Amino acid sequence: MDLLRTERAFQDGLLGRSQDILQQVRGNARETAETMFGIYRNAYWARLVESLGIDFPGLKALMGDQGFDRMARAYIARHPSQHPSIRWAGRNLAAFLAAEAPYRDDPWFADMARFDWALAFAFDAPDAPAAGLADLAGVPPEFWGSVRLRFHPTLDAFRIATPVDEARPRLIENADIALDHAARCERAVMAWRIEYDVKFRAIDLLEHAALQAMRDGATFGDMCELVAREIDPDAAPLRTAQILQGWLEWGIVATVGHDGLGSAA
Repeated sequence: MDLLRTERAFQDGLLGRSQDILQQVRGNARETAETMFGIYRNAYWARLVESLGIDFPGLKALMGDQGFDRMARAYIARHPSQHPSIRWAGRNLAAFLAAEAPYRDDPWFADMARFDWALAFAFDAPDAPAAGLADLAGVPPEFWGSVRLRFHPTLDAFRIATPVDEARPRLIENADIALDHAARCERAVMAWRIEYDVKFRAIDLLEHAALQAMRDGATFGDMCELVAREIDPDAAPLRTAQILQGWLEWGIVATVGHDGLGSAA
């Protein structure tokens, strides 16, 4: 059996899809090949479940130890780890919970997994300097409409339908607290890191839409038009300026660019 076929048989054996790998495993006088490989297989599953519990502490607290263990094993069976680093084993977990029964029936699960993952990503993502209000003040007035932002590499932003941002800190402190699983909300969450400090903040859907537009390359002028379509046009300039000021004060902007000479864009 060549190396590629051996690797595939080994993975299929770990996941319980076939027993072909046992033809390549030698037993001894004390244990059969099946028992010896079973020890490795059990360790593989246990290590992945443990790793997911570390990366998703809010979800584990929400589900309870046994519920999380059952879910994690179902997830691993559907999404075996494909990356050399175990750190990325949970990258599809939120989507799994949103799509698979019975977890899809309770949006708390997918939302909490998304929130946990964003905080873990912010912790691991590469660091970078953050722009401030002084960088914006240096833009000549005639170029304000062309301002573009490059956001901090630790930033993640996503919509939630349940108040996991409020519940997660309380759950991690005490997993036995009672939660109203019928509770719903309409907002988004930003997560990012400043030096060694991981932060998160709830934002309304208008700010989230503006953030997504700017991350996709929109200009400040485009953002003003987006806000003006959603609220009173007379109030739009102030609201847009407040949003932009907040981003700069919170440290989620890496660079401020514009169409003028010497732009960072």
